Amino acid sequence: MDFAKIISETTEEIFNCMIFIDIAAQSPLESGKQVLACHVSAMIGLTGDLTAMLGIHCPENVGLAISGAMLGMELEEVDADVKDALGEISNMLAGGIKERVSSENINLDLAIPTAVAGTSYTISAPKGSQRVVVPFTIEQGQFFVEIKYQLN
Repeated sequence: MDFAKIISETTEEIFNCMIFIDIAAQSPLESGKQVLACHVSAMIGLTGDLTAMLGIHCPENVGLAISGAMLGMELEEVDADVKDALGEISNMLAGGIKERVSSENINLDLAIPTAVAGTSYTISAPKGSQRVVVPFTIEQGQFFVEIKYQLN
């Protein structure tokens, strides 16, 4: 299963149709333990035929730009509105991925999204998980969409 392609297509579709920001997908990062210098992340769990955590990770200025575009307002700080908007984006991304993988007879259920913000946090996944990270670029900078998964 080509999760990098699925993430790229789903993210581009959501940003073009729902958020109205032009984005450019970059090549997926090599698998490993990259440190993403981000200040706000929203994640959602997926269960069923695979167990996964999908996340969108943004530097502060990028998170503000994405959330502001989605909400149609100027945002100046990472607050509950920003976290809620990014949480909803993670939910839309997970829904799009769920729809795409269902054509391969993979059934998934979505959890409730959550968001964190700060200058020093680590997001981990169960040992043995596969990891795919796709960077995207917008005018304000770069953000990342990541999936950590295990097939059940």
